[in-house]
Amino acid sequence: MNGVHGLSVLPRLCCALGAFMLGVLLSGNSVAQSFPSKPLKIIVTTPGGIIDIVGRQLADKLAPALGKPVIVENKASAVIAMQAIAKSLPDGHSVAVASFTMLTVVPHMYERSPYDPLKDFAPVILLYTAPLLFTAHPSLPIDSVPELIRFAKEQPGKLTYSSSGNGQPPHVYMELFKYRAGIDLLHVPYKGTAAALTALIAGDVNVNMESASAVITHVNSGRIKALAVTGDKRMSSLPEVPTFAETGVQGISESWVGIVAPAGTPRDIVLRLNQTFAKALESQDIKSNYEAAGRSIVANSPDEFSAVIRDDISKWGQVVRRIGITPG
Repeated sequence: MNGVHGLSVLPRLCCALGAFMLGVLLSGNSVAQSFPSKPLKIIVTTPGGIIDIVGRQLADKLAPALGKPVIVENKASAVIAMQAIAKSLPDGHSVAVASFTMLTVVPHMYERSPYDPLKDFAPVILLYTAPLLFTAHPSLPIDSVPELIRFAKEQPGKLTYSSSGNGQPPHVYMELFKYRAGIDLLHVPYKGTAAALTALIAGDVNVNMESASAVITHVNSGRIKALAVTGDKRMSSLPEVPTFAETGVQGISESWVGIVAPAGTPRDIVLRLNQTFAKALESQDIKSNYEAAGRSIVANSPDEFSAVIRDDISKWGQVVRRIGITPG
């Protein structure tokens, strides 16, 4: 009797389980179909910096595609921006533009990291990779990286460099260059890219390493001179500027910028965001802008971006510990 009863219950259990799973799937689809239900917020760092500019360029393309307003919200620092997105509601309506330093360098600079790059965020898409240009004020009596290295070794600590702040790409890359070249340069941090470049152009500091897109107009105008570019190839817009490897300094790779959402954002919404950002990157004006700045569009999948983050966390963690980069 019990055996017969058990057999009759099994089909009902299977049907109930099937109905439950179908409900879960339909519920997930309805979430994706109803997204977005309110304005999308893009969190960026200080106004006028590369992260801010990237966010605003994309916002102009996203609003028509999503059918909702896109708000760009500035934060005072990389740490504050990342903490803000980590604490945002994981419903897909808040994302952040994040440089590689924000995700893979800054957490290593603190004894107790202000956020966990692997647990606090849902990777959405790697937007692009980009070179940085190593530049100098025209008054500096050197015209190449080897000449600068010789000068710095003859007069250690005399040369100064500006950056947009501790832990930002210009700071990290300059410290990596110092380590690779075996020289000593004095770091002078400023609040943002604009201030750091103004100091260089005015001659208040000697050198700088900043995103190519931020300095190329100043190089072309002659206000500053370019000595080298990061990455494996020269820029088509500045073909006369050698890579660091060509100057004898190895291991100075390109930077990257991507989009992350709060951890726990539903997978289907992450995929919808990924597709929307990838479509925005296909617009001709963004392609032209990125090409002129030497950027290479990547637009990979969330899983591929996650793998990049994990690899770079390990790589840059070793660099930060070896060089001893700190928040202040």
